[in-house]
Amino acid sequence: MKNKLFVNFCCALITLIYTSSSNVVIAEEEGPEVYQQEIQPMKTIECARCHPAVFTDIRDKGGKHQIACRKCHDVFHTYRPDKDWKDVVPACATCHKEYHGKHFPDCLRCHENAHAPAHDMSVNKMAADCGTCHPAQLTECGKYPSAHTDVSCAECHHTSHGHIPGCTDCHEKPHAAGMDDAGCMACHPPHSPLEVSYSEDVPNHVCAGCHSDVADKLSRSGKGHVSLLCVFCHPQKHGHIPDCKDCHKTIPHSEKMMEQFEGCLDCHGDAHGLNLEQ
Repeated sequence: MKNKLFVNFCCALITLIYTSSSNVVIAEEEGPEVYQQEIQPMKTIECARCHPAVFTDIRDKGGKHQIACRKCHDVFHTYRPDKDWKDVVPACATCHKEYHGKHFPDCLRCHENAHAPAHDMSVNKMAADCGTCHPAQLTECGKYPSAHTDVSCAECHHTSHGHIPGCTDCHEKPHAAGMDDAGCMACHPPHSPLEVSYSEDVPNHVCAGCHSDVADKLSRSGKGHVSLLCVFCHPQKHGHIPDCKDCHKTIPHSEKMMEQFEGCLDCHGDAHGLNLEQ
């Protein structure tokens, strides 16, 4: 009984395979009737069969260019060796006009891959023209000279357009251990790094990175100033030296006594140590 069932199963399987194969052959052997059909416009997935690399580029990194191929390529398969490819491929200006102004008509000089224009960009070719799209940064570098002024944009923003480098890529020794890029840029604007400014909550150990002698004197003093943040007395502008009277508005000594000295530090020596001079 089992053998008979097995034989029947095999026969049915062979019949199924033969029938399927016959259908394939029949489908491939199309006759004149195929030419009676209306020709339909090609779809994007049909273009992809011959242009898989282009399809993959658009799918993975095409951005706003993820549109139907025929939106750009209304005429195709017209290339011949005697034709200039620029006469065959669609012009960027058809949709984008003069996007970066009349001085930059050659879009593909920077956007090398038209199918992934915002992703595959030649940083080296763009370096001389960065200021066209980023005038504020270019002006800032020129207005506040520093070592950053002397390097090209591409030396920092290398690899790809939009790349933001880490400060320690070049500056291997930050002011304080554990300082990250956010800590650096809290004081040093990247395009004008010598124009130091900061918020009112910068911790003292950051200042101590450059002013270790002052920080050490302050911590050893044991006086009231030790409980203050550096930025409390030296707010906003780096290098600002406050007047004692900015905080100590009520003079703790008599006028007669004060007449004998030019200022508070004649006796108190140093605002960070507050050691009375003998």
